[in-house]
Amino acid sequence: MSRAGRSASKRGGARAPRAVRRALFTGLALVATAAGCSGGYGRLRATSHITVALTSGDVGTGDARLPLDLTQGTPFSVHVEAHNGDGSVDTTFNGWVRLSSKPGAITPVEGPGASGRNVHLDNGRADVSTRVLGAYGDSRIWAEDLGYVPVDPTRSPPPACADGRDNNGDGTIDYPNDPGCAYPNDDTEEIGSYVAGTTDVIHFVYPRVADVRGIAQGGGATSFPHDQVQIDTGYRPAENKFAFSLVVTRIAADGFYVTDLDDPRGFTSIFAYNFSAPPRLRVCDRLTGLNATASDFFGFTELGFPTWQTEEWDPRVRPCLVPEPFVLSPASLNDTSVKLNKESALVRVVSSDPYSVHVGSHFGKGFPSPPGFTPTETASNCDINNDGKIDFYHDPEMSCSAACDSDPECSEYSNFAGRSEFFLVVHDGSPGAFPTDAKVQVNASTAALIDPLALRGKPIKAFTGTFRYFSGGSQFTIEARCQDDIVVDPAAQPLTSDKACVYPRTASDQNNASN
Repeated sequence: MSRAGRSASKRGGARAPRAVRRALFTGLALVATAAGCSGGYGRLRATSHITVALTSGDVGTGDARLPLDLTQGTPFSVHVEAHNGDGSVDTTFNGWVRLSSKPGAITPVEGPGASGRNVHLDNGRADVSTRVLGAYGDSRIWAEDLGYVPVDPTRSPPPACADGRDNNGDGTIDYPNDPGCAYPNDDTEEIGSYVAGTTDVIHFVYPRVADVRGIAQGGGATSFPHDQVQIDTGYRPAENKFAFSLVVTRIAADGFYVTDLDDPRGFTSIFAYNFSAPPRLRVCDRLTGLNATASDFFGFTELGFPTWQTEEWDPRVRPCLVPEPFVLSPASLNDTSVKLNKESALVRVVSSDPYSVHVGSHFGKGFPSPPGFTPTETASNCDINNDGKIDFYHDPEMSCSAACDSDPECSEYSNFAGRSEFFLVVHDGSPGAFPTDAKVQVNASTAALIDPLALRGKPIKAFTGTFRYFSGGSQFTIEARCQDDIVVDPAAQPLTSDKACVYPRTASDQNNASN
C-alpha cells in the first residue's frame, strides 16, 4: 500500500495586534500568460498584483492564538483589489478571483459577485465575507487569478469548458484536457495569470494529537486528511519549557508511537509511519517538534513522512513519563468508542481480580471438519486449499472462517502462521458483569521466546502493547513491543512502564533491541 505526503511547516509567528490591520500583502506573479484577453473576460497582467485585506474578524496574536474551528468556521470580512504595476486600482479588471485559506479551508463566499469560493471583481474591487475552517498555526486568506469564470453547468449553451469545442485554438478541448479549464463549469478556456495576494497572518493554535485524531468528529478519522500538519508537542521554545508532554511510547520497525500525557479529551496517542525504525529515538524521549502528513490507513489514523525534534530522555534529569497501560475489560472490548479512544495507546489485558485472561483453546494446524467446520483444540486452520489466504466469500473457507469468528475460544491458525496473531479470552468475574467474556486479537511477533500454540487454553498474567485498528476486518489488535510486554506466568507481575521495553542510550545508539 502506498502512503503519500510530506511535512513542512513553521513554528510560531510574528506578533500582531488583535485589531484587524488594513495593511495589504502583495502577491507574486507566479506564471505569466501569453494568451492576453479573450472573449471579454478580465485578465491580470504579469506586472499586476492582487491585494487582500481583512476588514473585520479576530486575527489573534502570536501569544493569544485563536482556537481550532472544525465545524462552524471563524468569520472574516475580506476586501480584494486588483492593482496595476504602479499600485493603482485596475478599474478595467472585471474578472474572477478564487479565495482559499492556507492552511485550512473557507466556506462558500457571501456578498456581491460571490459564487462558491470565487468572487467577481467589479472595476477591480470586491467586498465579501467567509469563514475559515480547520486552519492552524499561521494562516492567511488567499485570492488568486485562476482564469476561472464560473457559470451554471446546465446552461444553454454549455460553458466553454464543456461545449466540445476548442474555443481558444490551443489544440485541447474542455475540462480536464484544456489547461485553461479550472472546472467543467468554467466559461473560458484561457488560463489565468496566477497572480495572487494574501491577508496578513491569522494566528490559530496548532493542533494537538487529539485534534489530528479527529476528536471533533468522534475520533473515527483524522480532521486533517492528507494535510501537512505541525502538531503542538507542548514545548515552548521561548521559555524552554513544556506546557505538556508528548512522549514516545514505542519504537517499531516502521515508525514510532507517541502519547500526549495531559489532554483530558482522550484520543491522545498516534502512530508515525517512518518506513523504518527512527534513528536515535527511544522510548521515554519527549518530542519538542512534530510535523507530518495525517491520513487514515484502512481506518487507522497515522502520520506519514514525519519530521521531529527530540528532548532525549536522561534518567538523571527526569522520569521516563511513559504512562501505565489502559486495562481493557470485556465491557471496553465490546465498546467501539472506548477502543477508538485508545487507538495507538498502550493497553493491557491482565489477570487481576476481577479479570482473568487465557489463550483461546481452539487453536491448531488441522482443518475443522465439514459441514459445520467447528474448531477444536488441534484444528482451526481455515486455509483449506493451502493458498496462503482465506476466501471470505466462497465455501468451504467462508463457512470455516465464520465458525471460528463466532467461537470465543478460536484463533484461526493461518492468520497466526502468517502474522503471529492469535486471540486471548478475557473474563470478568464481577457479580452482574455484562458481558462477562470477550476475546481480543494480539500479536506476539516481537517476543521470540513466546510459543502461543503451547499456551492454548492456559491462563497468562498479562499482555501489553500498542492498540492498532484495521477497518478491513473491523479488527483491533494489541501489538506487544518486546518480550517484557508478555507475562506468561500467572504468579508474576508485569513491569512498570518506566522499565518495560525501555533501553537506555549507549554511545553508539542504533535503536538496538527496539521493536
